[in-house]
Amino acid sequence: MHPHGAASPSAPSPSPAATSVPTDAASPTAPINDGSSTPNNSAATHTNPAALDVASPADPTDLRLPAHAPVEISLPRSSAVLDPAAAPVSSRPVTHLSQGIKCPKRRTDGTIPWGMSATVSEEPASVREALNDSNWLTAMNQEMQALHRNRTWHLVPPPKVKNIIDCKWVYKVKRKSDGSIDRHKARLVAKGFKQNYGIDYEDTFSPVVKATTIRLILSIAVSRGWSLRQLDVQNAFLHGILEEQVYMHQPPGYVDKNRPLWVCKLDKALYGLKQAPRAWYARLCGKLESLGFIPSKGDTSLFFYHNGRYTIYVLVYVDDIIVASSSTEATNALLKNLEHAFALKDLGDLHYFLGIEVKRSREGLVLSQEQYATDVVYRAGMAKCKAVSTPLASSERLSVTDGDKLSPATGV
Repeated sequence: MHPHGAASPSAPSPSPAATSVPTDAASPTAPINDGSSTPNNSAATHTNPAALDVASPADPTDLRLPAHAPVEISLPRSSAVLDPAAAPVSSRPVTHLSQGIKCPKRRTDGTIPWGMSATVSEEPASVREALNDSNWLTAMNQEMQALHRNRTWHLVPPPKVKNIIDCKWVYKVKRKSDGSIDRHKARLVAKGFKQNYGIDYEDTFSPVVKATTIRLILSIAVSRGWSLRQLDVQNAFLHGILEEQVYMHQPPGYVDKNRPLWVCKLDKALYGLKQAPRAWYARLCGKLESLGFIPSKGDTSLFFYHNGRYTIYVLVYVDDIIVASSSTEATNALLKNLEHAFALKDLGDLHYFLGIEVKRSREGLVLSQEQYATDVVYRAGMAKCKAVSTPLASSERLSVTDGDKLSPATGV
C-alpha cells in the first residue's frame, strides 16, 4: 500500500464507467438511497480512498486535476443522486397557479367579496335583443306611436351643412313601491352630447322642486287634512317646442324602408337634447299660469292657486307632479284642464315619489326609503352581505374628561 493511499501500479485503474455518476438517478422514477440499499450501490454512498488520492502537481499554482484521475462524489444517504448533464433545476417555487390548478375559496357563511358579485340585468343590452322580447317590443311600439301622435319630427332629405345627431333606445323596468314590476319602459333618447352650442341649442337650465319644499307642503297637507294626488306626464319632454333647428338620424329598428337615408327634423323636444328640460318647463309653466297659478319666488317649481274657497299647490319635478288641494273637486277640475294639453296619467293618492314611499296613518304620513335603499344595495352587489346592528365601532370608549371642552357661547 502506498503511503498516501494510492493504488499500486499492478492494480487496475478504475474505469470511467465504474466511477461516473449513474445516469438513471436523474430520471423521475429513480429511487432515493435511504441507507438500506444493497452492496451493489456502495459505490455511490462510500468514498474510495484510492480514487480520491491525487498526486500534487509540480506547479503549486496549477490546481487542475489530471485527466486520468476520475472522481467519485459521495452524497448523503437521504439525498438523491443527480445527473450533471440533466437540465438545471429552476429556483422558482412550485405553486398551484404555476401548475394551472385553481382552488377558489368557497364561502359558506353567505358573504360575498366586494365587487365580485354579478347581478343579472333585466334590461336588454342591444336593440336586437329587445326586438326579440315581446314585452320590450310592445314598449318600443308604444313609444313610437306616442312620438308620431305628438308629431315630434318629420322626415327630410339630409342637409349638407347641418349637424346631424344620433339617437338610441334606453330600457328600464319600472317597479312599484313593494318591488314588483309595474311596466316595461322603452324610451328613445337623442345623443345630445353631439350638439353644438349656439347652433342647435342655447339655454339648458330647468328648475326642479327642492326637498325642503316637498316636506313643507306635505306638512301643511297633513295638518289641514288636504288631499294629496300624484300625477305623471307621459313623454313630458316631447311637449316642449323647439326654437332651434335640430336634425337626427332615424331610430334604430324603425327606419323608413322607402326613405332609409332621410333624417328627422325635430319639431318638438326629445329626451336627451340639451334644451329638452328647459322647453318642457316653459310649456308647463305657461299652461299653469294660463289657469291662474302663480310660481313661487322662493321655489320656481312650486305653483299655488288661491281664490278664497280653494287652495291648490302644485309641485313639479321634471315629469312627476304632486297636487295638494283643499278640495277634491278642485283637483279633478285641474286634471281635466291639464289632460287637454298633455298626456296625463293619474296615479291616485301620493304613495311613491322620488324614491320616497308615503303611507298614511292616523297620526299623519309615514315616509320611508326602504325600497330605495334595497335597490342601492342590489346595484352594489351587497344583497347577500352580513348585516350589523350598528356601522360604528362598538368597542370605542368615550370619556367625559378627554378632549377639548366646547365653548358655551359659540358651541365650538
